[in-house]
Amino acid sequence: MGLLIKADFKKKLDIKLYRFDPKIPNPEYHAEIFCEMFSRFPQFKAHVAAYIERNYCFVVNDEDHSDPKTLLNTLKSGEVRKLNEWVLLRNKPGSVERRS
Repeated sequence: MGLLIKADFKKKLDIKLYRFDPKIPNPEYHAEIFCEMFSRFPQFKAHVAAYIERNYCFVVNDEDHSDPKTLLNTLKSGEVRKLNEWVLLRNKPGSVERRS
């Protein structure tokens, strides 16, 4: 059985998220972006949950992790950056580079 995600894919990003720069090395910057995306976009939360379940063998749910900051203790800063980058840049024109 699957879970239906009520995601609004037409919801516009605010200017800070739209101007996301994955090259900024500051972990606090990426943590802030992560928290904003996790809180505002159910599709991002689902992607993070799938990533964590696949890599850490536990499930992220709203009861355990309603606040994105609890996940920042689990994820490495590079993983937070990759999750942000994957979602924010995957459909952006000119972002052809894909990182593994």
